[in-house]
Amino acid sequence: MSPLRIALLDDHALIRDALKIRLSLEVDFKVTGIYKASRELIEGLDAQPADVLVLDYQLADGELDGLRLIQSVRARHPDVRIVIFSSLERPATVNMCIRAGANGFVGKSQETDELLKAIRMAALDRVYLSPAVAAALEKLPSANLTEEDSELNADQALVDYAELSPKEREVLRCCLEGLSVSQVAIKFARSRKTIGAACYVRRQNKGVAQR
Repeated sequence: MSPLRIALLDDHALIRDALKIRLSLEVDFKVTGIYKASRELIEGLDAQPADVLVLDYQLADGELDGLRLIQSVRARHPDVRIVIFSSLERPATVNMCIRAGANGFVGKSQETDELLKAIRMAALDRVYLSPAVAAALEKLPSANLTEEDSELNADQALVDYAELSPKEREVLRCCLEGLSVSQVAIKFARSRKTIGAACYVRRQNKGVAQR
């Protein structure tokens, strides 16, 4: 079999270099693209196709947030499998990534072998989550909602989720009330990227099956 073509996106040079070296040691992997910015990645995938994309979730200000980038890659390159490699390892973040179309999530605190496993599983069109993360996802309020649950109950369950801080709850309430990402960012003096993930929850909490 031909080696898996792997593209990398991370805005930290040290991590990019380390990943390139480590992944290149695997005989069934071939690193075909290394990127530091979202625009560079999108253009690079057009010129140099990949089978699996290892994608950092949180990039520098001014870049697409992780969720929008997952959606953009999915829209333009539907055959590319996406593995998120991030230091943001909270279950809610993992849940949003998988719902947005990622094929796996590996925390940067996990062993490198877990990333290798996730890449190989993604290439087989299977979803990778560590057992601990998978167990945590089952406790998320949105995971237990049935089709009969009302929109109001679903929204309230999200707002009342125990792991959210008071500030995060307030941001989510603003999203539920219909404020745009820009309006919420101005209200809380935060970047649009920071606010975007919280507002995305509302758009994804209904009608999406758990993988």
